Amino acid sequence: MERSRLAELDSLAGAAQKRISKSISKTLLAYFKKLSDTDTPPSKEQLEQPYLPDIDPVFVQETETLIATALLLGMDHTARKVNAADGEIPPLPFEEAVSFMKGRIPMTKTEWNELESKLRFRSFTVARLAQVDYIEAARGRLISALEKGDGFASTWNDIRAIASEDGALNFKPGYWENVFRTNTQTAYTAGKLMQFKDNPPPAWQLLIIDDSRTSDICRGLIQGGKRSLAMPSDHPFWEKYGFPPYHYQCRTGLQAVYQSQIGTDVQVENPSIESLNKHFKPMKGFGGNSLDSGNYWMMTPGMFERGLRYGVINEFNMLDNIVADFDSVWKGYKREIVGKGWIDIHEKAIGYDEFKNNYEMAKKMTADGDHIKMLPIHRHKYWRNPDYLRNCSLWELESPNGSPSSINDAIREGQKQALNLILQLPKNVNREEVLWTLHKRFTFKKSPARVKNLIIYFGDQKEFWTAEQLRALVK
Repeated sequence: MERSRLAELDSLAGAAQKRISKSISKTLLAYFKKLSDTDTPPSKEQLEQPYLPDIDPVFVQETETLIATALLLGMDHTARKVNAADGEIPPLPFEEAVSFMKGRIPMTKTEWNELESKLRFRSFTVARLAQVDYIEAARGRLISALEKGDGFASTWNDIRAIASEDGALNFKPGYWENVFRTNTQTAYTAGKLMQFKDNPPPAWQLLIIDDSRTSDICRGLIQGGKRSLAMPSDHPFWEKYGFPPYHYQCRTGLQAVYQSQIGTDVQVENPSIESLNKHFKPMKGFGGNSLDSGNYWMMTPGMFERGLRYGVINEFNMLDNIVADFDSVWKGYKREIVGKGWIDIHEKAIGYDEFKNNYEMAKKMTADGDHIKMLPIHRHKYWRNPDYLRNCSLWELESPNGSPSSINDAIREGQKQALNLILQLPKNVNREEVLWTLHKRFTFKKSPARVKNLIIYFGDQKEFWTAEQLRALVK
């Protein structure tokens, strides 16, 4: 049964919770040390100073272990058709969880590398935002106590004591469940859906836990007092509402129903979508198909907004160039089918000075089948937004005149906005000199270019270069 399978997921989450609590404690203690290295509470001026904690790579790695293992568990449980008779798999040492589960899943190295980069991105965003969320919560609590005029010193000592005792997750009740548990379940469900991406089961079954903690949302799925609901995989419910989690702290499970189970172990029903609509509606941003939406690895609009507010958005952009679901963040795209691909043009991209040049370049790329989103201008002190979302990666267009100094300037400025660059050069430039200039820029000892990929247009002639290829050039 699904509930026995979730015991393994709970064991994983429990191990992660202890580690993540220590990481949050470390972040808070660093903040308190900066504010005041003694028992004396800080001043209001100190509290009002911005503070961005250092990235904790251990915290990021532990978050990645949690999310990646949850996804692999979903794939494994589905592939092996785990049921109650199989018993429980002994809890894995946390450090070995990903490598052990990878050994159970038939996956090529290429498939894993593509998946791993997405999971790494999600883990980085979750961990980084958690660090800053806790700093902002502590700052807010202290400022509030100071403004009220009483209890400031005791509040300062109380928060520091919580962090010192590695109980920092208790400082924001529900944060672990809302953020880390939700990400864990989303990844677990995504793993199940991956196994059936090309060959869906005859039906899917929802398993609802009915107790005092059950939300009104999931209670609306209980039909005739039954705590499970199996519906054909082509039922409109899955298209309209999708799969769990349906809200924060959602505990509703999902399992595939095989043909051999129908009519014996499982009774598949076909309720009308109208009857389901009366009692069920997921929380905004939940449900759907996480594979289609990318919701198990992309930044959500809420993550994007917090990243902007905290000033860490460019950190996310620079990690493997995997970004937010811009369709959710900004509305107002109009699609043009051009060449073998398409261009989505945001209404706020039209009319600015560089639009015509950027549009012409977008048409060149779609001739090869690329999918291009021309991003809107979004002026924010923490967001130097690039020109394009090309095949789900951020790209910036620069147009140097071909001289070494102009190419160096283009690299230096362009990489502030994206790690993938398009260089638009005059067709009569000396190709060898351009490549040698790039080689030197990428191997410069003091500040080598951080760009990962380059598309270079010598007039209309297109070349693709990786950073590694440019570094390896020999004149």
